[in-house]
Amino acid sequence: MGGFIDMQQLHDELLVHLINTLEPADLLQLDGHLQALIPCVAKFVAEDLMAFASRDPASQGRGNLILESYASFKAVLYYRLAHQVLKLAGAADRRFSSIAQKLSNQGKLLSGTEIHPAAQIGRRFVLDHGYGTVIGETCEIGNDCYILCGVTLGARGIANNPNGKRHPRLGNNVEIGAGARILGCVTIGDNVFICPACVITHDVPADTKVKIVNQIQLQKTSQSDHGGFLGAFALNERLHLVGEVSNSQHITLLDADFHPLTGLALEATVKERSHLQFRIHHTEDDGYPPRLPLNLHVSGPNLDITLIAPPGLSAMVRRLMQTRPQSVGG
Repeated sequence: MGGFIDMQQLHDELLVHLINTLEPADLLQLDGHLQALIPCVAKFVAEDLMAFASRDPASQGRGNLILESYASFKAVLYYRLAHQVLKLAGAADRRFSSIAQKLSNQGKLLSGTEIHPAAQIGRRFVLDHGYGTVIGETCEIGNDCYILCGVTLGARGIANNPNGKRHPRLGNNVEIGAGARILGCVTIGDNVFICPACVITHDVPADTKVKIVNQIQLQKTSQSDHGGFLGAFALNERLHLVGEVSNSQHITLLDADFHPLTGLALEATVKERSHLQFRIHHTEDDGYPPRLPLNLHVSGPNLDITLIAPPGLSAMVRRLMQTRPQSVGG
């Protein structure tokens, strides 16, 4: 199974997984649905397999090797089975839900990855080295996404999370590095690259790269192949912009709805290579208080990026609002 998929072999593999996982009563419950269910699942699994083979150099394009021996692919295969079985569950018949959970748990045991059968995952999904990855019930994942090990697509809280949409939505062609955590009902746009160990709790716009440097989250537009990473934080009553900064960049404070805060002005106090520092002046009453958290828009030659909720910025502006019309930072 090199550059093509033997669909008959794939059908047989799916049936073997069902037989090895389920009780005879479960198989009897599915009997009238298998003729439609197996080809449907096989179509998705074949696309996942081809995507894995083409994007993972270690497999050398050998789809049969991935199908037979890659534990992370077992997680995807069992998710596809469980998700389609779950679709058979009606309000008055929860037996299919129980079967879906059994299949999901088997995938977890074999791979170390937990994918809730109700999660919605698009086509050509690749889960590489997936041990420790968790994908929650209300997750939505677009097409052509690639996720590594230890990734959590989870809710913001720990216990007693509310019902309803509480997990992330990923656009198309999103790549997530090992150990990253995306928490809450946030939206990750198309073509986003999230580096390992990032913690994402706010929306990330399309065509963005996100990484962590010394606990500061840095971003750049994905159109820029070299350099261009920027990050921001507030400390000691100053706003700091770090990374590949330039005096020609235009910086604007935005509220939680990404509307400019024209009542606040930035005054540069330090201009160094890789570091700009500002204090913030309150200039006019412009519909205060703004909706938090605040964001920072940076634009300039070949650059247009929004830094989401820089650490400390909202708290610093909140203090400014309490002491207006004075400026923060003296």
